[in-house]
Amino acid sequence: MKRVLMIIGITILCILAAAILALKIWIGHDVKENIQPAQQKYPGTTEDALLAFLLDERNSYNERTHKAIWTLGQIRSEKALPLLRYFYKDDPKGKTCYGKHDSLLCQYEIHKAIVAIEKRGIISYARLNK
Repeated sequence: MKRVLMIIGITILCILAAAILALKIWIGHDVKENIQPAQQKYPGTTEDALLAFLLDERNSYNERTHKAIWTLGQIRSEKALPLLRYFYKDDPKGKTCYGKHDSLLCQYEIHKAIVAIEKRGIISYARLNK
């Protein structure tokens, strides 16, 4: 019985480790996909291109939120913090932008990006910030 429980425990740990690895790979892929169009459109480092993408009002609010803001948080862009704080209206749940992502930057995503940059989580894609 002890051996069966040990095998079950090891199996669960392996499944969890595989799930975490798959999630890390998936998010890393999305980060790279978001960086590419920004760098094609704007010169400079990854950070500079994403900041330019965010500031360019010709890009939709939805793209600016989900490509630039989210990615800046994932790469832990210290350079983006002042700008993100400027756009942030102290709405961590995003109630003010609910259903308005085509006309406002998402406050929830801005909040998450700020927290990701400040708190330095376990999984980081800062290596992509070149």
